[in-house]
Amino acid sequence: MSIEIRPVKLSDLEEVTKIEQICFPPEEAADQNKIKSRIENFPEHFFILLENQKIAGFINGLVYDSPVLLDEMFDDASLHDEAGKYQMILSLAVSPEYQHQGYGKQLLQTIINSAKNQHRKGITLTCKKELVSFYAESGFVNQGRSDSVHGGFEWYEMRIIF
Repeated sequence: MSIEIRPVKLSDLEEVTKIEQICFPPEEAADQNKIKSRIENFPEHFFILLENQKIAGFINGLVYDSPVLLDEMFDDASLHDEAGKYQMILSLAVSPEYQHQGYGKQLLQTIINSAKNQHRKGITLTCKKELVSFYAESGFVNQGRSDSVHGGFEWYEMRIIF
């Protein structure tokens, strides 16, 4: 078995969109146009994991100057500011047939290392209550309930400060 993590390419768009649509409910999943905009606006902050040359999952997020993840970020990739201090995580998705193999944690570690290497101050994400412990295992600290109403769900803000 061969595992590779690399930056996304525009040619990955269709497969990444399929995984996003499978892993998230329709109210919160990014559509193909939003994913394409993310690839175009911040490809260096969008990583895919391949198992035997097949995309198994991905992680992405823009960079921003505040540690607070805003709902607008999910819809507007142009909010990306390469000079920003904080890496945001908008999507972490692993195709169901590849889940429970540690791929999500490998993708998290990749974006954590990338943010550290770029001298960011930290990383922020929002997640549902049942995923708080998953992100805590990778060093994220629960900041409590988020103001986010993305997709009509209740979210918790998680953050790592370097």
